[in-house]
Amino acid sequence: MGESLSISFSNWTTYLQRTRRNGVDENISFKPVKTKRAFEEVCDQIRLAIQEGRLEAGDKLPAERQLAEALDVSRATVREAFRTLEIAGVLSLRKGVNGGAVVMQGDVRPITQTISDLLSLGGLSLSDYMEARVCLQREVIKLACARGEEADFQALETNIDETEKLTTAAQVEDRTALTIEFYHLLAAATKNQAMSILMAAVTEPLGYYIKQIGVDRSWNVAESRRRFVAHLRARNAPEAEKEMMSHMERLHGYMLQRTAAAADRRS
Repeated sequence: MGESLSISFSNWTTYLQRTRRNGVDENISFKPVKTKRAFEEVCDQIRLAIQEGRLEAGDKLPAERQLAEALDVSRATVREAFRTLEIAGVLSLRKGVNGGAVVMQGDVRPITQTISDLLSLGGLSLSDYMEARVCLQREVIKLACARGEEADFQALETNIDETEKLTTAAQVEDRTALTIEFYHLLAAATKNQAMSILMAAVTEPLGYYIKQIGVDRSWNVAESRRRFVAHLRARNAPEAEKEMMSHMERLHGYMLQRTAAAADRRS
């Protein structure tokens, strides 16, 4: 009979040495089997109920005590599951008499925060981030040119006017918020919800990043953006893309320059 596979952690090294002597490939590695923690099981059950349509956006989950009894877990376990799903944007935890855990419509913020954290911690390079942003932007422009309506173009023009006023007044934080909004409005013109979500995911981190490196206060993008919207309105996707890529190339060059300068100061 072969050796038992029920191996304790205490004799794990001895087991590996013995099997190697018996001719087992040294490249084979084993990992201990891990059982999910209780709160993760609760999260999985709630997510499954949403996927199967038993829970929908706006539905209120049972109280902690009731859910704990139904799942045969502690209230602390349910509480931890709720907090985990809140961070993930699945649930909203409301306080008060009519409070509780409510299923959300969906929230892109956890995704944007993850990308921002990856950029800050070095898990995602600025160059890779910018390349992905450019690729997505090209597709958004094509769809916005084909599907955008006059109301979309007017919303973009209103955004440009407001941004220009803030540029003159040197209100950097509000100006950055409007810059991010411009890309949201552009994505909305595609009439594709997935594109809007993806655009938010790759654009929101830009705001976090600009807060870290600062912004060129003298940079007025109004004229370029007005030309861009004019091309959209004319359904001229190549010229619209050319105008936007010129702007993005300048922005990305500035970001790389400021990031390198900040790194030099730290070294």
